[in-house]
Amino acid sequence: MFKKPKRKLLYFFCFIFFFAFIKSCVFDVKKVSGHSMEPSLKDGDCVFIFKAAYGIKHPLKNKYIFRWARPKSGDIIVYRKDGHFTVKRCLGISEEPIEFSKKLGYNYDYSMKVSGKDIPLTAVQFRNLGGMSDEEQVRVPAGYVLALGDNLKESHDSRDYGFVLVDGIYGKVFIWKK
Repeated sequence: MFKKPKRKLLYFFCFIFFFAFIKSCVFDVKKVSGHSMEPSLKDGDCVFIFKAAYGIKHPLKNKYIFRWARPKSGDIIVYRKDGHFTVKRCLGISEEPIEFSKKLGYNYDYSMKVSGKDIPLTAVQFRNLGGMSDEEQVRVPAGYVLALGDNLKESHDSRDYGFVLVDGIYGKVFIWKK
């Protein structure tokens, strides 16, 4: 008489456990807020995040239990900055060289070349990334990435707050929908 309700309850709890595991370790969905990733991602887009793209993280700690990949240049990644989830494009990976040069242009004093792209920098951004002279080369520190928005004029990114810790990456965006 009580076997069917107990079995249904067991199935219900198994489903809840499975869903919680998937949400905490494998997939998540977030809504994009802001214009820093335009034209790739627009304000209001929903992004599906593959949290296990680089490995399995401990759900309560900010460390990988198992890691099988590292972020690649061009990956769109999600990480926490100042308590908020941030979506940016990984442009420089660990140990990749960054070349700085003096640039005389509208509101920008310097530029950096990373992954074959020239990125304009203000003097403050130049110092935030470790630039000391206008003709030098530095490397992205080991265990970090350089994360930039696609819309450089609207983006608050690694140029403003420095490199992003690889262990702090929440996941990789693998699909988005409006």
